[in-house]
Amino acid sequence: MQVGPTFVEAEYMQALIEIGRLIASDPDCRAADGQKLEGLTRLAEAYEADLYLLDFADIEAP
Repeated sequence: MQVGPTFVEAEYMQALIEIGRLIASDPDCRAADGQKLEGLTRLAEAYEADLYLLDFADIEAP
């Protein structure tokens, strides 16, 4: 898997698997695996935010 700024769904699913594996190994945040976990998590969060846009209607209560 290539880590980059643009994800497609297949890469997102691979990232979730890798995130799970990294979390299970409990890496030090300063180690390479810890930094990889941080990067993949940020990319996955950005993908999810783009995919699941929440548009809150501008409604006033009666």
